[in-house]
Amino acid sequence: MAVLPLMFRYSKTVQRKMVFSNCINYPKHMDFTNPASCNVLGGRSFNVQFVSKVDNCPIKLGGWHIAPRSVFRDILSVNDSQTFCDRLQESLKATENPIVLYCHGNSNHRGSPHRLQMYKVFQDLNFHVITFDYRGYGDSTYVRPTERGVVEDALNVYTWLMNAVGTRKKPMVILWGHSLGTAIASNLVANLEELCRSTGTCLPQPDALVLEAPFNNLIVSWLPYYKDYFVKPFSSSSEYAFTTDQYLSKAKDIPLLILHSKGDKIVPYKLAVKLHDCIAESRVSGGAPLQFQMFDRGHNDLCEAPELPDVIRLAINLFEYGRSAR
Repeated sequence: MAVLPLMFRYSKTVQRKMVFSNCINYPKHMDFTNPASCNVLGGRSFNVQFVSKVDNCPIKLGGWHIAPRSVFRDILSVNDSQTFCDRLQESLKATENPIVLYCHGNSNHRGSPHRLQMYKVFQDLNFHVITFDYRGYGDSTYVRPTERGVVEDALNVYTWLMNAVGTRKKPMVILWGHSLGTAIASNLVANLEELCRSTGTCLPQPDALVLEAPFNNLIVSWLPYYKDYFVKPFSSSSEYAFTTDQYLSKAKDIPLLILHSKGDKIVPYKLAVKLHDCIAESRVSGGAPLQFQMFDRGHNDLCEAPELPDVIRLAINLFEYGRSAR
């Protein structure tokens, strides 16, 4: 019984695999270059390439751009795949529709079934969707992920998106994180100015942040066994601290929507409550709107909640009001 705690305490490989679980790759053998083969309608693939300052190596990230329902209908008759992709790229530059930049959770890749279902929710709401795989996931460069590395990935995809949208008045951009992706998105938002200084590129903040199944931090006090074995490796690690509560306590000016399910057995509901309370306390003297919506679902099936589209629509209205008030 003591073997597991000892392995966890002293093996960074075991710790990393537990946090990122990028060794789990389902469904396998996907053609990421062809979103239609992955049951994604109205999508195109793209790559973001850069030299990582974290890992000192070239990185190529695989991603998809999925069109809103109205845009997809307009270009549905285009038979040539290159023309289709060109038209889709043009639609992103000219759009007034909201854009969701989706940061997925640990394990698997952007083509996992529950993620495909969430993209469809966004598509039916008439949003553009930008989704991608971090280093070490899917068809992205296989480099072992760390917190700094995956945040660097999110930064570079966000930069790609801002360049794709162009310099005109930008549509609403929503950064959406699920599970581990909530901590990645929160880190990016809270440290965007500092991250931009390291790249020499000035980027605007996204218009809103949505956290689906978030946790307050990765000091995983809900794990079994001994606190010294399971908590200290995370709290003392520079590779995966993921202290979401600390990040967002200093990001008071971004509108925030927290979505969590009481039946979530992966990330307990109480951790989202703790996160909400910490952020709320940081905004007592002022700040952007903070909302919390509870669901009666599990960890990966919030996309099936019938009330979710209405919750998102109401949040969008509030986000839009905040934009116009700036």
